[in-house]
Amino acid sequence: MKTRRMFFVAALILALLTAASAGAQESVSAAVKPFVDQGVFPGLVSVTADKDGHLTVESVGWSDIENAEPMTMDSVFWIASMTKGVVATGLLILVDEGLVDLDAPVETYLPEFANIRVEEPGENGVGTLRPPKSKQTVRQVMCHTAGFRFITPTMDRFGIDVLPARVLASSMVEVPLFADPGTQFSYSNLGIDVGAAIIESVTGFPFEVFLKRRIFDPLRMSDTSFWLTEDQAARLVTPYKVLDGHCIPDQTNALSFPYTDRERRFAEGGGGLFSTPRDIIKFYQMIAGKGEYRGIRIISEKAIETMATKQTPDGIEDKYSVGMWTDGEWIWHGGALGTEGRANIKTGEARIYMVQLTSSVNPKIKEAWYSICDRRAGK
Repeated sequence: MKTRRMFFVAALILALLTAASAGAQESVSAAVKPFVDQGVFPGLVSVTADKDGHLTVESVGWSDIENAEPMTMDSVFWIASMTKGVVATGLLILVDEGLVDLDAPVETYLPEFANIRVEEPGENGVGTLRPPKSKQTVRQVMCHTAGFRFITPTMDRFGIDVLPARVLASSMVEVPLFADPGTQFSYSNLGIDVGAAIIESVTGFPFEVFLKRRIFDPLRMSDTSFWLTEDQAARLVTPYKVLDGHCIPDQTNALSFPYTDRERRFAEGGGGLFSTPRDIIKFYQMIAGKGEYRGIRIISEKAIETMATKQTPDGIEDKYSVGMWTDGEWIWHGGALGTEGRANIKTGEARIYMVQLTSSVNPKIKEAWYSICDRRAGK
């Protein structure tokens, strides 16, 4: 009897240890830490929110490896193209208010776009310019089917933040479209920049001021901006690239430095925002809440339904909506340095993945994040 009791106790302890080990393996931190310890990944912050607003926060690794600064909820990240979804939300607020029509020609709000031209390839590499076969619409510029290239030559040379929104939009008229509107999908900062310029044209405010008043302030996203304060600059995560199995400090030439400069730098709608995990999870919780966060409504449920609906035409496989990717359930966007935010309008879940890598994120790390988050949600 005593032997059986001892065997039972030993078996129970083993079962508990096994369960604890399995639970540890379900931790994003535990899954990612080996990569950090090997020096092939700097670190990340992962935040998931359920429909009731309960947060699961995990951070692992370093925002600054050399100075042993840990990743935290208040670490500042360049969220790059995640900016597109924020600008889209601002534009949809104006759609809600009847001030913008997604199917109106862009020239309705920006008259200079009546002069946009399409480049027609010719013989011996000599092209010709012609009017587009149809006018660009607001919907097309916001879902990357307007015929724009990624950025203008000026932005490519000097940075994406060197011109004010209205000036940038006007300069696009001088750059020919590569295709007729509505015929091809081509991911572009420029269409979202046009959306930002439309916000300015309609409201009379700089679009960054409009976003602050209508999105950032109501959601208390105090660390989200196109410019950094000195305090935020001190919390900015160092970008790294992985070279020969080591994390090497790196930088991006997409933005002008210093990021605190409000004289020579301008807000850019396609990818100019900085934010923190504490801030940006609120934005995705608002999307998951069908436009509402903790009783504060930012946009209508109808607008969220639009955002959750593929806006690219039939015949184009890319499932892009108004400033965001969607599959009808999840709405999401990533950023150039590996950040990602996701909102599920059916389950009310929100997730963010925050890292700063100029090289590609190890797919095993991202796969682990997806699968662990899914299992936690019972999927």
